[in-house]
Amino acid sequence: MNILTRKGKYENCFFYLFGIITLIYGIITLNKTDLSGFRIISSNTSALILVILSGVLIAFETILITVYRNQQVKRILYFLSILLVCVVFLDSIVFGIVRDFITASNLIKRPSSLDPLGVRLSYICLKNYTSILKGIWTTLWLSMAGTVVGLILGLLFITLRTLEVSPKDSEFVAFLKRTGNIFVQTYVTIFRGTPMMVQAMIIYYGLVGILKWTPEEAGLVIVSINTGAYLTEVIRDGIESIDKGQMEASRSLGFSYFESMISIVFPQAIKNTMASIGNEFVINIKDTSVLNVIGCAEMYFILNTSAATNYKYMEQMVVGAIIYLILTFTTTKILKLIEKKLDVPSKELKGSN
Repeated sequence: MNILTRKGKYENCFFYLFGIITLIYGIITLNKTDLSGFRIISSNTSALILVILSGVLIAFETILITVYRNQQVKRILYFLSILLVCVVFLDSIVFGIVRDFITASNLIKRPSSLDPLGVRLSYICLKNYTSILKGIWTTLWLSMAGTVVGLILGLLFITLRTLEVSPKDSEFVAFLKRTGNIFVQTYVTIFRGTPMMVQAMIIYYGLVGILKWTPEEAGLVIVSINTGAYLTEVIRDGIESIDKGQMEASRSLGFSYFESMISIVFPQAIKNTMASIGNEFVINIKDTSVLNVIGCAEMYFILNTSAATNYKYMEQMVVGAIIYLILTFTTTKILKLIEKKLDVPSKELKGSN
């Protein structure tokens, strides 16, 4: 819909917000003595023009609201204010990052605490980008693989938990069903009730002398087992949200219990729990950071190791926070698009993490 003809519910609020942002940025830039580098507002003259335009737009908007109420002209001014705030965003954020990277790449020695934070962060990224990319890759594949394996474990364990003892079962079969149910409940209680960091240390250091595995292999097992505990409860909630008549109808048509679960119940339960499964994946992206206690070379471990060598802990953690934010934000948006395409219910179930 055309922005010049659409009447926005909060159009006036955003108009003033955009005008104030561009006005303040223009005043700040106007007072700077150094405007060199990759910029749009590259001189005091261009900064002064930005200040004047912002003030004029705010004044015209006020007049048009209180006196003339000319909606068409007001929408044109609103569109111009959006253009100005985009210029400010490009000049301050996008080009600002480029300027920081250019400055950092030209540094002969390590930046000090007197240098701007952006330059220090850019210097860290330039000097450690190879190891940071490896850490990001390790974080992503551990999270993805751990979520997939955890989902498989959740489907397996919820099958064991939902097995009901029938009068036709032999004493041995009834014993196996009850044992399986108790095992799953115990597993879920333990792994949902203890931190992943504690689980990592117990599992890795307790079995490292027996299995001879790497921290990355242990990390995959730990994330998978932990995720499986949460997704077991998530899938249970998803199964409970399905009408029990569907299971009874499939059994009356001659399907076995497992055939009914695989063909009828599980597809619907997974669709109903897709939002919670995606939420678990996003959580795993962040929670893999605890695997640094066993030496798993995920992103936090890489940044923490690098900080120990150059004593730039605050800068390294800021870089890590930004990367985690980008990863989780991007993943969340992608999952939302997938859920929208699949028409997945957006409600998260009570069993989710």
